Amino acid sequence: MFRLLAALLAPLVVIAALILGLPSHQGVHLQKIGGVHAGAPAALGDAIEQRHGRQARQAAPASRTVEGDLRNTAATETTPTPEPAPLPLAVTMDGLSSATVPKHGPVIVRGRVVNDSYDTWSDINVYACSSGTPITTSHDLRHAAEATTDDVVCGRTSVFTTIDELTPGGSKSYRLKVPREQLGIGDRPGVYWFGVQALGTSTDGRDAVADGTIRTFLPQVGTGAERPTGRSAFTVVLPIRGRTLHDADGRLAAAEGWQRSLAPGGRLSNLLALAEDAPADGAALLVDPAVLAAVQQMAAGNPARTLGTPVPEKGEESASPSPSASPDADSDTDSDKKAAAGDADATAWLKRFTDLTSRLPVLALPYGDLDVAGAARHDSKELQRARTESDRFFAGLGIHASPVIAPPNGFLSPETRAAAGGATLIASSGALPAELAEGVDIPSSVTIGSQRVLVSEAGVATGGPAPTSGTQALALRQRLLAEGLLRSGDGSTTLVVLPWDSDPGPSARSFFEQLDRPFLRTTGSLPTTGDDVAVPDLVYPSSQIAREVTRSQFDAADHLAELGDTLDRLLAEDDGVADTATREALSATSYLSRDAVLANAGLKGAATSSVAGATAWYADRLGRVDVAVPRFVILGSTEGPFAMTVTNGLERPIRLGVRASTSGGLDIRAPKTIKVPPSSSRTVNLEAHTTEPGVHSLVLVVTDADGHPVRKSEDISIRSRDVGWVIWLIMGTGGALLLAAIAVRWRKRLRKDPA
Repeated sequence: MFRLLAALLAPLVVIAALILGLPSHQGVHLQKIGGVHAGAPAALGDAIEQRHGRQARQAAPASRTVEGDLRNTAATETTPTPEPAPLPLAVTMDGLSSATVPKHGPVIVRGRVVNDSYDTWSDINVYACSSGTPITTSHDLRHAAEATTDDVVCGRTSVFTTIDELTPGGSKSYRLKVPREQLGIGDRPGVYWFGVQALGTSTDGRDAVADGTIRTFLPQVGTGAERPTGRSAFTVVLPIRGRTLHDADGRLAAAEGWQRSLAPGGRLSNLLALAEDAPADGAALLVDPAVLAAVQQMAAGNPARTLGTPVPEKGEESASPSPSASPDADSDTDSDKKAAAGDADATAWLKRFTDLTSRLPVLALPYGDLDVAGAARHDSKELQRARTESDRFFAGLGIHASPVIAPPNGFLSPETRAAAGGATLIASSGALPAELAEGVDIPSSVTIGSQRVLVSEAGVATGGPAPTSGTQALALRQRLLAEGLLRSGDGSTTLVVLPWDSDPGPSARSFFEQLDRPFLRTTGSLPTTGDDVAVPDLVYPSSQIAREVTRSQFDAADHLAELGDTLDRLLAEDDGVADTATREALSATSYLSRDAVLANAGLKGAATSSVAGATAWYADRLGRVDVAVPRFVILGSTEGPFAMTVTNGLERPIRLGVRASTSGGLDIRAPKTIKVPPSSSRTVNLEAHTTEPGVHSLVLVVTDADGHPVRKSEDISIRSRDVGWVIWLIMGTGGALLLAAIAVRWRKRLRKDPA
């Protein structure tokens, strides 16, 4: 009787479980076959298929970003697997009480559930979930991190909380306390899934498939003979990179974005918080000095480009500082207050960065994060200029930095390697030959001929599994712990260069403290020894060439730098004008400013516009210096003066010289140096001396004070006459005639008056 009753009730229990979302612990890595997870009930498979249809209707459209477009090209040319439609409920994991499976006591997880759909969701059950089978090799962990949410079923525990309702865009926090005995994890050492799933009701009803999920790795350390021996080492490299384009007037473009990034909770601020948590030499900073220059500009209030601060005339008072520069100045507008706060955040960020460099090694990128591949192919002097500018910038800050070339996309072209000089080369593991990139063990370095290239493991660098950002502090910490446990005892050092736009989030405290385990250590020193693997070359697909900065862009940047250098040499004082032009030119030829990348975010031509605007600005200033000379000069003899007028329309004094280029037989004497005050003119007399009569051709070359050519005049024609003997002949003849006339007159008078 009881057996018959149980058989009749079993289907009802299954149906009720599917409708109500009752917890069940289903295990890990249930393999997907034909869209249905093997081992999952058929009804669950049907629900999954139905879910994909309604996700497309409910999920809000995701916006594309430049960062995402660049990351999608990073060290991979394979056709990406289409990602499933985003889930309507986004779940975050903001805190995890235990970084490893505890021996005793609970695991407490907290975060938020956000309604990312256009629908209202109600009766949202938020479950903790885990797996029952561990991952035991680094190779399997790599593939697990790449799995989509459909590829892994995380078994729900009996621990859950309920959120009554979330309207579109709404969010609420959750906190789950999971006792050790309810985790569903046995005693086997290894790495387990741990996550949170949200199941709710929408206008389409309710099913047993998660409407939102997040997951991470939870390592379990063995005991006794299974306890790890030795420690695995990780060189963690934190990127200080960003797009540093300028507007036409020289202000830093996207200033509001910079303000957000430098403010507490912003990306660059969070990166420093993560670095500040590191022990001495526990991590390294990969720095584009152009980012530091941009922060300096923000700290100064993001001023427009100038030729320097004008020196007040005697009796004049200096201009009063701007409100953002004075802490006592009154600010009557919200924009003024925001600007002042941005200045303070930038100043504080610079102070924090400088303090960090005293205990963490600094790896210096070429200035502006130059597209080294494009420069090596089209304009080799640009790479030298970028490296020189980088060295000068760090030297000016008193920071010792080691030069490296580490493209954000992870690809190193053969031309890049040939132009590297003494810089350390870093490539992504995705740029290795396929047999190495997909192998069980990825080498930490390779040799190509006699050249050594360090290899950053792309999988580890991207941190935890989707759908969360893998570079958030918690996800990255758990990935490193998992890798460290599975690699313990192998004696290798794994290089991990985080993606250029990494944001660890505001909860980065105790990050490195949690990583200090008997089986793991972090360092900021680049691997210097190891079992290098010889390879014929790195992968550099032809499609990458199409993404490089073009020759025309390099030519335009060179022209900008030359204009700045010319203007700088004319100015009487050293105001850094040439440095400013060079830095703006380098920033516009950056990996992060490549038009092929910017086009994907609707910013095509942004770098070209930046260079064009700066070029017009410098050309306009050079045009305000004018030198006027007559087109035709007649000398009364073999020598004589003629005038030249120099007009200075700049707000700064200029200093120049003059050099003559003649056809021969003509010598020009001019003052060695001509100084012209701001907004004024000066007329200078030049002396011409000829050795031959006739018409002579002259070109005056205006130079800076050191003799470097700045500008040439139009052709000047100088005509000279050797008329000295004619004048004396005329004067002698006239005198003789005068004397003869006097003699004749006296003779006539004497004849008339003989007495």
